[in-house]
Amino acid sequence: MSLDVIRDAIDEAPRSDTAAFARRVRNAIAQAVLAEALTHEQAAPPQHDPPADELTARVGPDLAAELVAVYAGGADWTSHAIDALEPLHELTRPGN
Repeated sequence: MSLDVIRDAIDEAPRSDTAAFARRVRNAIAQAVLAEALTHEQAAPPQHDPPADELTARVGPDLAAELVAVYAGGADWTSHAIDALEPLHELTRPGN
């Protein structure tokens, strides 16, 4: 399922540098949103909670909240995912 790829990327937050983390999550979100548009599959609930504190420390509270909402799944996860794309992309740029 597409959310598993995003969840795996988000779980890496404590172990990777910010640019690599943002790139991996951004790319996973882009692929997952496209897959969702084509399949409309129900996402399984996450097996554990996301690393919310590490996310907040790494990307700030606003983007962390969007990523936690994506991680949780639910009917509107794609809206949160799309809202997270631009801030994630900004984090991949040198100097951020």
